[in-house]
Amino acid sequence: MQSPLTNARRNLLVAGRWAVLLCLFFIPINKPLPNLFIFFALLCSAAGERPDERFMAAIKQPVVIGSIAWFLVYAVSACYAPGPYPWASVNTGITLFYPFIVATLLETPQWRARGMMAFAASACLVLLISWSQFAGIFPERDVALQLPSYRYTVFKDYTQQGVVFLALAAMAASYAMVTPVRKFRIGLWLLAVVAVVNVVFLLQSRTSYLIVVPLLIYWAWRIAAGSWRKVAIGAAVLVCCGGAALLAPRVQERLQQAHQDVEVYSNQHEASSLGIRLELWRRTLPIIASAPVFGHGLGQWDHEYDVQTRELPDFDQFRMHHPHDDSLLILSEQGIVGFAIFVTLLVLLSRYIRGLNQPERDFYNSLLLIFILGGLAQCLLPDFTQRHTFLMLLACIPVVARKTVVIGSKAGIQQDGQLKPAAKTY
Repeated sequence: MQSPLTNARRNLLVAGRWAVLLCLFFIPINKPLPNLFIFFALLCSAAGERPDERFMAAIKQPVVIGSIAWFLVYAVSACYAPGPYPWASVNTGITLFYPFIVATLLETPQWRARGMMAFAASACLVLLISWSQFAGIFPERDVALQLPSYRYTVFKDYTQQGVVFLALAAMAASYAMVTPVRKFRIGLWLLAVVAVVNVVFLLQSRTSYLIVVPLLIYWAWRIAAGSWRKVAIGAAVLVCCGGAALLAPRVQERLQQAHQDVEVYSNQHEASSLGIRLELWRRTLPIIASAPVFGHGLGQWDHEYDVQTRELPDFDQFRMHHPHDDSLLILSEQGIVGFAIFVTLLVLLSRYIRGLNQPERDFYNSLLLIFILGGLAQCLLPDFTQRHTFLMLLACIPVVARKTVVIGSKAGIQQDGQLKPAAKTY
């Protein structure tokens, strides 16, 4: 008979796993709750049964190693930063430990799949409310009356919600590719289409537009699967969909607005949406050039940008806290060395994803594509929703089986911390 303490520690472990699921569920909905649940999950993991075994297994997982490696880059960068750095940068560094916390709790493929489903359930709820707003069933937020970027959004702005919807679409399409039941497969494809259409026609985030086209090309290639006939059909479908999108009045309005933004910025130096980005990118290049190797240190872009522009009159509308490009932010704060490490980590992650089975391989390829492309027009790492979406979904990635040598057998497979001996032994 097990002692009450043993049962209590086992229950704490289960409670921690459910706390991780709640953290994933609330990412598209609420800002403080994901952090509260992940902190509770950490406490449960530390107090639950088998802490040493679980922690040692977690620290060996590639995604955990990669996130901690990038935290160490941040830590070194903070040490040589000449002044105090913003709390937002520290918060980003703390978030890099979330994959480790998740790895200590979601030890099996079943729990990791539940984590992805928790995020999907929340994203579906937000998607349903967004379409209900479009249909007039659900009222729009008050802020949407003043700011178009909040039209048909539920809890976030249109870029944050767009990234969530594109991740949901990729997840639905990934599972649709392997689902044998026809009605479920049709339902998943329909969900993916509804999510993408919402992003393109309702939210109209131009950052999401930057992501959608390469994402659709990837999925056209996946559906074609090497068949030239399917390639031709897929290309025709993409052309038709692209033409329909370009002819839609709301999309044309956004494209015309982008053109006007550039003209207004070029001719009158006014702070239009794209004009602000152009100004940020232009002024970030001298910041990078002044400390190219190791950068200025963690959180120093804001300070350097302020020094460069503080004497300029009528510049308040151009004052932002990051350059709206992840690569420029890293180059300015961690330099070429830090950027090389970051690219190396992305390449290693891509190679790791290639070893996954379906449907996870397609989903994580899509997720990586979403965040690399989104980072060209937004700083995703400093943004709460986008950072948590990427890191928490990445924390649910399956553990790829690896071969090990076992005494008395030809080979073994190490997966999820359990050794499975080969069928043939000596």
